[in-house]
Amino acid sequence: MDKIDLNRPYECFCGQDIANDYVCAYIAERCGEQKLEDCKILVVSDRNVGGYYYSRFEQQFLDKGIRPQLTIVDARNTYKNLDSISEVIRSFIDFDFVSGDWVIAFGGGGVLDIAAFACGICTADINLICVPTTLNAMAEGIVSRKAYLNSASHKNVLSADLTIKAVFADPIFLNSVPDKVKSNGYAAVIRYAMLADPNLMKELLEKNDLRVFLEKVFETRKKIELLNPLLITMGDEIAEAIEAYFRFMNYSEGEALALSILASVPARYREAMKVLYNRLGLPVTLTGVPGKMILKNVEKTLLKYHTEKVSLVDLGDDGKTWVLRELDRDRAFEILKKRLEVICAD
Repeated sequence: MDKIDLNRPYECFCGQDIANDYVCAYIAERCGEQKLEDCKILVVSDRNVGGYYYSRFEQQFLDKGIRPQLTIVDARNTYKNLDSISEVIRSFIDFDFVSGDWVIAFGGGGVLDIAAFACGICTADINLICVPTTLNAMAEGIVSRKAYLNSASHKNVLSADLTIKAVFADPIFLNSVPDKVKSNGYAAVIRYAMLADPNLMKELLEKNDLRVFLEKVFETRKKIELLNPLLITMGDEIAEAIEAYFRFMNYSEGEALALSILASVPARYREAMKVLYNRLGLPVTLTGVPGKMILKNVEKTLLKYHTEKVSLVDLGDDGKTWVLRELDRDRAFEILKKRLEVICAD
């Protein structure tokens, strides 16, 4: 059973069928004096993952005479809100969850956020295991410091500390990820690549060995965090403005971020980036909305969440290294306006 160093205080196990064969055993080993059959276990998932994989995942528990509870949530960005959290909290209450019981987040990044947020605000000390089923959840969700929720068309307006016991990353789940969802993982890795290791983009196209690939992803993220953890916000301003305008409908989180990254890089890199985007099925032009409408959303965000200074990830004076600049709000707005011009069809 292989482990990957996440640069986090919890273990990440990686391998084929590892989630279906070892999660129950992991819990059994950590029940302490409590018998496994006396542990309460809640699996939080969505309809797609549950429909494809839950029966096989559940079997490891049934073989031990245990039937976990299952709560299905809608983890799309439009529904990743307090209503979804209420469903999980209601399950805690209905099943008399107490400190030491277990929640398994079995799905993509949205499922992870919902399950982790519910655990984070619960007064009981619930053990959280993550079984990510998308590249985005594997590359970014399981190493986030926070679980985030949206409200209406506003992204990440609520957060709770993310406290994980263990992660089980299994390549089998990547086989059924829809193309629209795949873009979320692609964009996350591309951002890491641009910030610290361009070779990751080649690895992204190949991904022959998930463990080796994820090790490189997490090594790259560690480099970025050592420089400045806020560098991970590169491209968020325009990406979130796009998502907000379309209310999370037309463009996925990854498609919006990919467009913002393309807009951020120097002109000399853009043609090569477009070749990569075409191979991955990512958009290179923002359509369906005038650029001025997205710019208006950017301006609202700058006015709402920033005072006179804005922290913006931009190229340093050497034209190669990405840095976090502290800029006047007007100057930040001008930079973002120029970036939008790169990707807007209108």
